[in-house]
Amino acid sequence: MNIINFGTETAPKWLAVATVSIKGEEQDIIPAFTDYSIKQKDFSKDKVYTAMDKSKILPTIFCLTDAEVFIKENVKLFDYNGQEIDGLPEGAPRILVCLDKPDNINLWSLDIPIKAEIVECDSVADAYQRVATTAYLSQCPSKDDWIGLAGIVSKDELLLQIKKFSNSFGMNGTAAQGYFGLDTTTSLMQSKAIVTSTLLPKGEHRTYSQAEILMKATVQAFGAKAAKQTRYIKAINYCISQYGFDRICEALNNIEADEKLKLDASKCEDKVQCLQGIIIEQVHILHKNSNNN
Repeated sequence: MNIINFGTETAPKWLAVATVSIKGEEQDIIPAFTDYSIKQKDFSKDKVYTAMDKSKILPTIFCLTDAEVFIKENVKLFDYNGQEIDGLPEGAPRILVCLDKPDNINLWSLDIPIKAEIVECDSVADAYQRVATTAYLSQCPSKDDWIGLAGIVSKDELLLQIKKFSNSFGMNGTAAQGYFGLDTTTSLMQSKAIVTSTLLPKGEHRTYSQAEILMKATVQAFGAKAAKQTRYIKAINYCISQYGFDRICEALNNIEADEKLKLDASKCEDKVQCLQGIIIEQVHILHKNSNNN
C-alpha cells in the first residue's frame, strides 16, 4: 500500500493506493470503504501478529466493485486510512469499493500479492447483501478448533489428547480441557498455533486415563448431559484443588439420584457454587464414615 498525494503542496490530499492483479493484469487502484464496511482489526499491539510468518497466509481473492453506484447513491467513500475520497484529478487510479470478506478483511496492509475480481453490483444494497450473505456462511475457528490447531502445529501432546477427548465424548473444548486440569483462553490457543514456542500454563495436568476416570465419575454423579457442561467440571476442579483427585472421584461416585433431583429443583443463583456444595458434602460424609469405621 502506497500513500500518494493527489492534491497540491499547499492543499495535499493523501490517499492509499494498492496494486492488484485483475485477470492477470496488474493495476493501481484506490481501495474504497464506506461507513458500512466491516471494521478492520487493529494489530498495532498484537504480539502474535508481530511474530507470525506472513508467508503462511493462504491465498485469497479480494472482491471489488465499481464506485459508480455508491457515488450515485451519495454514499461517502474513504480510503484505507479513513481519508474521504472526493475531487480526484484526471489520471488518478480507479476507485474500487471493497466488498468485505472475512478471510482477507485484515490483509490490505500486508506486503502480499493481491489477486482481485470485479463483482458487478446493481446498487449499494446489492453490494452489501453480497457481503452479508458471504459473512453469514463464513465460519471462524471455535475454541475447540483452536485447541486442535494449536496441538497439531506445536505437536503438544496434551493439546492433542484434549482434542481427541473432546471428539470422543462430543463436548466443547473448554469442558474437555477442564477434565485435564487445564484452563486456557482462545487467544492463548491462537498464539500456540501461530507462535509454537508459546507456553501453556504451568501445573500438573492429568493424563487421558485420568480424564476418562473423572468423566465416568461425573456421569455417574450428574448424568451424561451434565458431564459435558463447563460449569460441572469447573466446580469439580475447584473441589479437586481442595481435596485431591482420588477423594473427589470417590465423592462423585457416592452421589445418588436424590442429590441430582435436589440440584435440578434448586434455584441456585450460582450453579457452580451449588455443585461445589453437593460434592463437598459427600467428601464430609465419606470422611465421617471412614472415622466411624
